[in-house]
Amino acid sequence: MGKDAGITPNQRLLELIRKPAAAAAASVGATARPVEAVAAGRRGLLAGLLPRGKAACVGVDISQTHLVCVKIRGRDAAFELLGKAVVPVPEGVAPGSPEFVALLRQTLSGLCGADPLPHLWAAVQSSRANLQFVTIPKVPSRQVNNAVFWTAKKELGFDEASVVFDFEPRGEVAEKGATKIGAMAYTAPRDAVNVVRGDFAKAGFPLAGLTLEPFSHQTLFRRKLVPAAGAATANLHVGANWSRLEIFSNGDLMFVRVIKTSMAGMIQAVQEALDAYRHSSPQAAASPGEPESEAEPAMAGDASGEAGLSLSPELSGPMLLDLDNNDVPGGRVLDLDAGPAAAPEPAQASPSRPLVSMEQAREAFEGIIYGCGDLPDDHPGAGLGPDEVMNMLEPVASRLVRQVEMTLKHYRESLGYDAVTGLTVSGPLGASDAFVRYIGEQTGLPCAALDPMGDRVPPACAPGGREAPGPAWTQALGLAFSEQAITPNALFTYVAKAAQRTSRLVEQWSLVGLAVVLSAMAYFSFDAAARVRALTGEREAIKRELAVLGAAADPGGL
Repeated sequence: MGKDAGITPNQRLLELIRKPAAAAAASVGATARPVEAVAAGRRGLLAGLLPRGKAACVGVDISQTHLVCVKIRGRDAAFELLGKAVVPVPEGVAPGSPEFVALLRQTLSGLCGADPLPHLWAAVQSSRANLQFVTIPKVPSRQVNNAVFWTAKKELGFDEASVVFDFEPRGEVAEKGATKIGAMAYTAPRDAVNVVRGDFAKAGFPLAGLTLEPFSHQTLFRRKLVPAAGAATANLHVGANWSRLEIFSNGDLMFVRVIKTSMAGMIQAVQEALDAYRHSSPQAAASPGEPESEAEPAMAGDASGEAGLSLSPELSGPMLLDLDNNDVPGGRVLDLDAGPAAAPEPAQASPSRPLVSMEQAREAFEGIIYGCGDLPDDHPGAGLGPDEVMNMLEPVASRLVRQVEMTLKHYRESLGYDAVTGLTVSGPLGASDAFVRYIGEQTGLPCAALDPMGDRVPPACAPGGREAPGPAWTQALGLAFSEQAITPNALFTYVAKAAQRTSRLVEQWSLVGLAVVLSAMAYFSFDAAARVRALTGEREAIKRELAVLGAAADPGGL
């Protein structure tokens, strides 16, 4: 007893977090709720002691291959970067597994250290996530929730038992000459929400909020962290296996479309271009291990054999966030917005086995991101500059541009919104001047990288290894800036908000009623005391008058 008597609850929590993975996995499951309760109590205590903008906040961007974490303090453009981490996710490790929980615990323990538990947000990544901007007729405020729910259910066709439904009210909007109420409705699979929430609780870092990835960028726009953002601005997020076009109006997310063209397809284009060049070079084909000469820009045309993608001019239907089935080499591609995809064109048969590996193609592709120029002389991409690599990517990048243009046209002409006046690029390719310049030239819009991190991230080709560029941190940073007032939260939906408002109203009216009762009691108490004082004064006056007359009071005669 003497040994454990001095251990505080905080020390027990830190000891639990720092347990080895095997021991913690067995014990955390039974203690998840107590840990979450302790964390909530500590966070509530800190909220009362620290200003909201001074508390530490952590955003965790979860993908199939990496965990990207950012820890900050502050709520404006002068925020303080306290820490960041990019941790590879081993193949076969997925949310819900003990290995993933151990990875979360190790990553967040190293990032947060012995500091109090931070305000932590993450994002749901699932092919079944869905967003849709809906409008309803003007109705009384008490009927808005039901009207939005049934309108969204009709347009999105979801089962409320299997998904978490929530919406963000957007106030009055004009639609075809009529004034209506707008809302951004979204759904997330309930099982995915529960898995992510449970993983963080088991890791000892319970979530304050869980949202969708597009809302992380919305938070950056609402925080005024995107300079020169016009009334209608689009952001192109290029990921490893998918891309996403988001359109914002005055900081509000209005439209989302997932595009199958991605960095995976671009790396494949580089591989095919380099391989075609080496096959066409007799010296390189005879001696594949010898250094090859600098590739000419004209060889980009050899990549035209890459499988084509069917682009439909129609973009109707709900905005489905397909984050899984995308432009993955060798896999089937599904475009949920463009309808059934046409069969891809067969790739031209190579005259022999590939001379360039996918890893070599990836290293050459990363040259347009990092611009290091550190490839060895015997590497197939040695001597290539960003412009030469962009020439190889032109067939894939042009498809990406066409889908962006189609989406912007649909947003302007079919949906009737204001034309987009600016474009930003996030993800690793946002650090490539050549890529950003290409997107801007092809779309005819002012184009810039979405990089709120700025000089807080060292140059991409820093000594001792490559550092993830600033635009690669945008989703994690947006999650770190999230809070209940401006970010949709799948853990605290409109139902919970309505219940909270009702509870708050009951508390307020109870306080008002108690105040009225206390006021009435005080009034009657003061009134009774005043009457007693008045009667006492009258009695004393009568006594003085009797004394002056020389008569004595006769109680029996009264």
